[in-house]
Amino acid sequence: MKAAVYRGPGEVRVEQIPKPEAEPGGALLRVSYCGLCGTDIKTYRRGHHMFTPPCVLGHEVVGRVVETRDPSPSVSVNEGDLVAVAPYVPCFVCPLCARGRHELCRHKEWIDGGFAEYVSVPAGVLQKGTFRVPDGLDPRVAALAEPLACCLNAVADSRVRMGDTVLIVGAGPMGLFMLESCKAAGAGRLLVSEPEECRRLQAGRRGAEVVDPGQTDVAAWVNDATRGFGADVVFVCVGAPEAVDQAMAAAGPGGAVNVFGGLPGGTMLAVDAQRVHYDEVTLTGSFGFAPEHFRTALGMLAAGRVDVDGIITHEFSLDDAARAFETAATGKCLKAMIGVGQDG
Repeated sequence: MKAAVYRGPGEVRVEQIPKPEAEPGGALLRVSYCGLCGTDIKTYRRGHHMFTPPCVLGHEVVGRVVETRDPSPSVSVNEGDLVAVAPYVPCFVCPLCARGRHELCRHKEWIDGGFAEYVSVPAGVLQKGTFRVPDGLDPRVAALAEPLACCLNAVADSRVRMGDTVLIVGAGPMGLFMLESCKAAGAGRLLVSEPEECRRLQAGRRGAEVVDPGQTDVAAWVNDATRGFGADVVFVCVGAPEAVDQAMAAAGPGGAVNVFGGLPGGTMLAVDAQRVHYDEVTLTGSFGFAPEHFRTALGMLAAGRVDVDGIITHEFSLDDAARAFETAATGKCLKAMIGVGQDG
């Protein structure tokens, strides 16, 4: 089968690789669309400890089930269904899962990379993380369930409440999904810091007050906007240590700062201990999602609860995957989608 193979930083080639088979209890999926996410781009730019080349990237997958192999009776999808697939599922029995921290499970089952014509879906993922795309939902939009699920997890982790003032640092695809997730949670006021004008316009169209951090001190702007109270919750949706400094300065007493954008291992953050102790500002992070977040995200997309207009800015064929990665890596688009089979 045809696949976009990651060969190392800056190199993706479309090659013929062996077609996978359905595993016992699992399924074979013919991929329709797969979104190109921030982790794919970071891997393409500089490598990633989780992905050793040569390998196939891509985990925002929608496709059609073409074969199942003795699935569990609890599996809710059938051959022929168009489905959205969570890239991993937890075991639900380890100590971390027992504490409800499913996204941190160390015994996850994973799917293969989605930038390929076919993907093998293991039994656990088929049972716990594969959902039929609701009738009428564009499969390209359904492929956004995974990034939205990550944001829903972060909003729950940070306990965004109705009426809260939320600052989002970065209005890329994840920052915009975070904005939409906070709106759904009932946030009363949304502030966004973003240097790119086109992204600020996207955030503003969604009801946010926006600022260019290159022209304005973000913490001072938030302080003025909130009459000195600061933001209740701040989400750092960029992978920049200096953005965390801005977030800590912008958070109000009793507030929370969520480091949502991934930072390279070994990155050190300088935190004013007075803010943590006397102002009780919480510094936390969020990674990934659990199946319940994925299911909720797909339902919200189907119900039109999330404004996705303008987020998918570029679409490429699988044959043009190298150009898709290069375009996304240079920041010339918001969200790139790779069409593989494109049925549905």
